[in-house]
Amino acid sequence: MPGPPSSAYNTAVSPGARNRASRRLVVISLDGLASADYETVRGLPSFRRLLRQGALCRRMRGIYPTQTYALHATALTGARPAGHGILANSRLQPGRERPEWFWYRDAIRLPTLYDQAMEAGLSTASLFWPSAGRSGQRWVLPEILPGRLGMSLAWRVLAAGTPLFLLDMLRRYGSLLRGLDRYHLDNFTAAVAAHLARSGRVDLLLVHLLDLDAVRHREGFQGPAVQQALEQQDRRLARILEAALQPDGWKRTAVVLFGDHAFQDVHTAVNLNTALARAGFVSLDGRGRFRGWLAWANTAEGSAHLYLRDREDRSLRRRLAGWLRELRSDPRHGIEEVYRGPQLRKLGLGGEMDFVLEARPGFYFSSRLRPEVTEPAPAGTRACHGYRPDREGYTSLLMAAGAGVRAGAELEEMSILDLGPTLAALLGLSLPGAEGRVKSELLSAGAGDG
Repeated sequence: MPGPPSSAYNTAVSPGARNRASRRLVVISLDGLASADYETVRGLPSFRRLLRQGALCRRMRGIYPTQTYALHATALTGARPAGHGILANSRLQPGRERPEWFWYRDAIRLPTLYDQAMEAGLSTASLFWPSAGRSGQRWVLPEILPGRLGMSLAWRVLAAGTPLFLLDMLRRYGSLLRGLDRYHLDNFTAAVAAHLARSGRVDLLLVHLLDLDAVRHREGFQGPAVQQALEQQDRRLARILEAALQPDGWKRTAVVLFGDHAFQDVHTAVNLNTALARAGFVSLDGRGRFRGWLAWANTAEGSAHLYLRDREDRSLRRRLAGWLRELRSDPRHGIEEVYRGPQLRKLGLGGEMDFVLEARPGFYFSSRLRPEVTEPAPAGTRACHGYRPDREGYTSLLMAAGAGVRAGAELEEMSILDLGPTLAALLGLSLPGAEGRVKSELLSAGAGDG
């Protein structure tokens, strides 16, 4: 797959983007912010400030699967996974207990918003933004976790990010961290975002906050700590806004805040690779450890992608298809739909996998090799995402304010495919591979001219 784009990309840049001082854009992803949160956040001071000054979309639909890394790649390219190449959070690595995620920029096949901005001479920063490691941006705090046992997280972060910048931020704000706890990580990220925004040197600032997502996974979509998590995000938002709006207020700065996905509450885990092992598609040793595979499930919680090791083996394909029909017929296995062939392209997934499973309400898929095929969802997993984006009540919020945004504009619904082109228009840019369109209804006249 190609790495960060160079001048080889046929980038379309309007004259407005070349005027570096024309407009700054801050994009904040609140992971897990859903349409159902609107009544709560409209009463919180920082969210209310955005709503009072700007525009709103109450229901932003995701793409399939509704997993964080695929969604964030769509947000910056305007394309579905078949186009940008991020098919789920994790890579296909059969037998790995903890497969690698798509941490790095080279996994994205299309030019992103920050690539286009850099081509136009703008300065960009990404803070915990998915797949931004090794992206060549001026300031990068990468989202990356330990892989295999013994692998140094500190080394991986420094290698994937901007080392001197990271060391400086740790010196200034490292006391806010408590390991990888998402609450403290978000406090650190917000402090770094405010630091960069206050400097006035960043034209495009991308910020990804994680704690709301972690709380919902742990306690359920409307769990007891969700209200408090939203209030904490409001306080972090206040810190970022205070810095971003100095010294000119909204005159030169636009802020766009969005949620990437909603959640579905769950009660049962389905260990698909355990089922595949029992059917002879995965081989194990005498102690139940992975030895080899004919078919493997790379799971995205609410959905799963099944891959054949030999895609030319028609007999194996027929055998797996028949087995999946049988597995689906038993409701205890939690399979709502099985997709294949042309259906996958229609869903925006392309043809890299062989089958896709959609989970029934209350179920989610796990790739782990466990003793049982189904088991109660473990403590700490009370809600999931990754399901089809057209489920009832399964949309997210978007709000925007400031330079180039039409104050008072309101959309009932849009697609996250439209987010990237709309963000690009705010900077006077375009996205060559985008399938979505600019939502001009949210922008003021001449916004695309910078």
